[in-house]
Amino acid sequence: MPDQAAKPSFWTRTFILLSVSQFLAYGHHAVLTPTLPLYLDHLGSSPFMVGLLLACFSATSVVIRPLVGTWVDSGGEIRVLTLSCIGLCLTVMIFVVPNVEGAFTANILRGFCWAGINTSGYAFLAAVVPTDRRGEASGYYSGIQSSASLFFPPAALWIIGLPAAGYAAVFFVSSAAAVLAAVLAQVCGRGIKRAAPPSAPETQAPPEPQAPGDRTFSRTYFDRGILFTALLLFCMNLPWSGLNSFIVLYAREVGIESLGWYFVAIGLASVVGRPLLGQMSDRIGRAPAVAAAYVLEIAGIALVLVASNVTVMMIAGAFYFLGYALGVSTTLALAIERGDPKRRGVTMATFSMAFPLGSGLGSALSGGVIALVGYRGMYITLIGVLAVGLLLSLFNRAGLTTPARRAA
Repeated sequence: MPDQAAKPSFWTRTFILLSVSQFLAYGHHAVLTPTLPLYLDHLGSSPFMVGLLLACFSATSVVIRPLVGTWVDSGGEIRVLTLSCIGLCLTVMIFVVPNVEGAFTANILRGFCWAGINTSGYAFLAAVVPTDRRGEASGYYSGIQSSASLFFPPAALWIIGLPAAGYAAVFFVSSAAAVLAAVLAQVCGRGIKRAAPPSAPETQAPPEPQAPGDRTFSRTYFDRGILFTALLLFCMNLPWSGLNSFIVLYAREVGIESLGWYFVAIGLASVVGRPLLGQMSDRIGRAPAVAAAYVLEIAGIALVLVASNVTVMMIAGAFYFLGYALGVSTTLALAIERGDPKRRGVTMATFSMAFPLGSGLGSALSGGVIALVGYRGMYITLIGVLAVGLLLSLFNRAGLTTPARRAA
């Protein structure tokens, strides 16, 4: 087995600056997570309007992502990342004017910029990390992104409570984080000499003939080679709201109070688990790692169903989010490996659509099932969804291996 120390390090100046830039961009979003519902309530909006505001952000982020992927490939990752960060800075300032219609406009525009942040960031990551450490690098990268959720939301609530601060101060902090993210994005892109995309080896099969309409739309805006990978991530992401939003209501129903430590546990599991488990996927292979991720998520939800106190809830949440951490880092590394190196922007746009689609549809699915059969029925349904994903990964192991022509 090769010595891990002999492998090229991915902890380069470029990787660190990119990761910190992403941390700040995610901080921009995390500081608004608890703020926007409170802000709209302050403006007199109903909970339905709050949900609609959040849905607008996810919807625009999904719709624009395929187009953003082509912009990344034509204009460069750093340019799109920088402009997207500047866009976040400008759009969040619309919230300063206390107006519900303005808030909707701002969140729609933020969704466009958010698609650029994720697509360009993942594409640049794919270009700069060593081939044999993609899982580990992906784990650290996504862990740094998610760590913003541990620090920025409490800071936002603290700022709102200050007599001389309030909502406007939070919006300025969010805008400042986006500006710093833009500056770091520019710095991390300086001096980077991009290697030419690898030429197709002689063993590569000739491209399949495509109909004109398919060539101009499907092949232009989507990388079909990683659709299966995106599907697996989509299935992993569907239970997200059930373990985040609805868990509080379920706990109240079964007599478990004070879930504060539960959220600490899942936050730590997600942040710490991604880099550590991402490295594991490099060692054991992508297919076993994906299967292990599904098993951990299923075990976590099963424990939720039998939990009678907050300690068991914490263990359940840790299981699910460790599985989710392993799944995210593994599928991200797999998307990098299986994607077309000449179209990294399109590849990462296709892959990253699974995040907002999974969380958005998962929320709708969970709410609908709860209305029909209750909370326990919802968690059983989510176990069924994960079981389908596990079976898909087991029966299509070939889809979780790196093609020889992509491994170089």
